[in-house]
Amino acid sequence: MNRMHHRALIFYGISIAAILCFTPIASLAVERTYDCAAQENRDKPTTIEILLAGKWKNRTKEVKQSFTTVDESLKVRIKFFPFLDPPLNIGIGRCVSAEEARLAIREAIRHNGGVDRLIMQDIMPHHWIKIGTTDTSELTWIPIQPEELARLTDPALTTEQFHDLYRELARQKEKKLPFGMGNPEREQTQ
Repeated sequence: MNRMHHRALIFYGISIAAILCFTPIASLAVERTYDCAAQENRDKPTTIEILLAGKWKNRTKEVKQSFTTVDESLKVRIKFFPFLDPPLNIGIGRCVSAEEARLAIREAIRHNGGVDRLIMQDIMPHHWIKIGTTDTSELTWIPIQPEELARLTDPALTTEQFHDLYRELARQKEKKLPFGMGNPEREQTQ
């Protein structure tokens, strides 16, 4: 019994030591957030990925030139939608300048015919803009009214004000269920 008691104490001692070694201590754990203003992140170029209708296939150079800025810091990737017209959505990462974002919104309206949905910023890469994308879940596409879009394109907004407004407008306002998971209105009436 004494020998068995001794083995149990050794086992418990090793277990406690392992737990203490491999479990992060809350006071030492530091949550790292992405800092757009940090030295290593400041010079990262913004990438614009635009999904266009087939009618633009022979005019890719014109489309790329429409995204030209003074410092030519934008990288433009063009894809073509396999059907008639791509979705009228836009997603803007949180490290994109307000000037670049407004340019992207203007060009999305020009090339795709409008913007009626914003993509939640939480799922967007920090230095990216996606126009007409289909590679994000439709549950993250938040409807936007023309008046709200006009507020977002106000040239008086600073980058910080732009992103605060973008996050406010791209917040989910209603409960949505994935396709095939039922109808939330019907479940509320039952």
